[in-house]
Amino acid sequence: MRAVVLAVALLAAAPATAQTVIDGSDATIGAEMSASAMALVGSGLKSPAEARYGRLRRGKAGAICGEVDVTNRMGAHVGPRPFVADPGSGFSGIMPDAAEIRHPSSMAQYQGFQRTLALLSANCDG
Repeated sequence: MRAVVLAVALLAAAPATAQTVIDGSDATIGAEMSASAMALVGSGLKSPAEARYGRLRRGKAGAICGEVDVTNRMGAHVGPRPFVADPGSGFSGIMPDAAEIRHPSSMAQYQGFQRTLALLSANCDG
C-alpha cells in the first residue's frame, strides 16, 4: 500500500510533458515523426507541456515542418509560429520575430536564428 501511495505521489509531482497537436496533422506524418519533432522543439521551450502544434508535414531532406503556439511569461499563448525540426542533426528552431533578430542576447543565439531561417527556407517552403 505504501508503495502505491509513493508511486501516485511521484507521478503527481512529475512535470507534465504532454504536448498537443491541435489539428490532427500528426496523423499525416505518423506518430514517431510527430513525437520526434515535438521532442526537439520542446527541448528548447520554457514550458513544453503548454505548446500547441499544428500543420505538421514532411519537409525536404528529412526535416519536419509545422507551427507551434507557445506561451509567454504571463502564460498566454502568443499565436502559431513556423518551426523546423531536423531529427538527423538534432536541431530545431522556431521562426524568430523581428525584435529577436535585431536584438539577440548572444552571437550563438543570432547564429541559431540564422540557421533556423535557412532551414525553414530550404525545407519548408510551399
